[in-house]
Amino acid sequence: MIAYSSGNFGKALVFGGADLTILYLLTDVLGLSGTRAAGMLLFAALGDLVFDLLAARLVLACRAAGRGYRWTVAVAALPCAAAFALIYAMPVLGVQRIAVLTAAILVFRSAYAVVDVPHNALMAQVSRDSRARGRVSGYRLFFSTASALVVAAVLTPVVQQAGRTQQFGALAGTGIVIGLAFAMTMLLCVWASGGTGRAANALRGDSIRVPLGDPMVLGMGTLALLTGFAMPCFGRMLLYLGSYVVARPGSVPLLLTALTLGQFGGVLAWTTLAHRFATARLLAAGHAVSALGLLLFGCALPWPAGQVACAALIGFGFASVFMLPWGLLADAIDVVEWRHGRRFETGLFAFYLVLVKASSAASTAMIGGVLNLLGYVPGAVQPEMVRIGMVALGLGVPLAGAALALQLLRRFTLDHGRHARLLRTIARRQGATEPVSGLKRGLAKSSGEGEILAGGDALSAQARHSMSRSILAPAAARS
Repeated sequence: MIAYSSGNFGKALVFGGADLTILYLLTDVLGLSGTRAAGMLLFAALGDLVFDLLAARLVLACRAAGRGYRWTVAVAALPCAAAFALIYAMPVLGVQRIAVLTAAILVFRSAYAVVDVPHNALMAQVSRDSRARGRVSGYRLFFSTASALVVAAVLTPVVQQAGRTQQFGALAGTGIVIGLAFAMTMLLCVWASGGTGRAANALRGDSIRVPLGDPMVLGMGTLALLTGFAMPCFGRMLLYLGSYVVARPGSVPLLLTALTLGQFGGVLAWTTLAHRFATARLLAAGHAVSALGLLLFGCALPWPAGQVACAALIGFGFASVFMLPWGLLADAIDVVEWRHGRRFETGLFAFYLVLVKASSAASTAMIGGVLNLLGYVPGAVQPEMVRIGMVALGLGVPLAGAALALQLLRRFTLDHGRHARLLRTIARRQGATEPVSGLKRGLAKSSGEGEILAGGDALSAQARHSMSRSILAPAAARS
């Protein structure tokens, strides 16, 4: 599980680094207007709607040909690393044409999709226990947070310096080093996690055409939109808040470091609690902590030390916000399999990734568009309306997202006990050799004609009724 989770270090290096700095790179380093930068990123958001679906189709085709998730990740790692390095080498190469910049961003995001989809889908095979998945989610975020420290301490200051001095050699070199680190991490990840076997019946019925009318699918889709659009606004706006609102550009790396250290503490806390409490409850608690930190950060704008403390609290909450949806998604795949008799493993991970990435890119484009409408001029002293807008984007948007997420998560009622009974029922449907102990009595007493479910044993109506009662079907349906 740790070997698998280590891949998140490499993924967060390139995608998290680009997500945090790409808008600033386009506006303050390359000198593009907010409208043009927003248009490019919006086009990239539309591209993500296609890239993840195409990546999922590629993964399904590779699996049908006997090539698993790990093989696909290994093949796509080097092209993705090269595309990332090219983006940060654009300034030193003197490339400022919109078409070339857009093409470079699209190539990077498409190559990253071919890495991201199979690596995330592999999580459903690492473990099928919801408690273990909570730990895996924690391990993943631990590695992501470790890479965020690198982004905060290395990439962000280099991008800031390039914007101030217009010297781009260090920026290009940093992009190359980070790209190489990503490629090496992913190759080591898939090599070291070779012990993970393919889940039983993993290929049965998998497709990118997921049941969109299913309540669990709709709930996860809504959560993906909120997580991708609203919550990252705080991190993206830190460069602008530090440079223009509080007029302390040097505080940005310190705030990012505090945010990351808070996430480290959150990883330890939420991972420990994941064994005892339902994933949805912990995710709701993380959103509540994040909202409290955002409110306090707004009150502490004139107080540098208070900002650092609040950033750490926000990071503590963000650890839950960005960590636990993946475990919840893996559980959702089991719920959908129980309801529909098909395991949409690759399909549902691709569905979630499409919405997260597209909404994340749309959020960045929204920030650029709003700043342009307010009259933002890179490098200049900003008028009061622009500063107010920056605060609203950096604090108000994620606050609204946290409030909506809290309302949504009240509808998720699947806990560890219900999930365990759900897995036993699915195993029985598939003809497991060892009957579920809680269902043995009902199965032994069953009689009459049965129904074949996914190639499993013939089950009578009485046995199926017993199973439905045992897994608390009404509660699962509400989820």
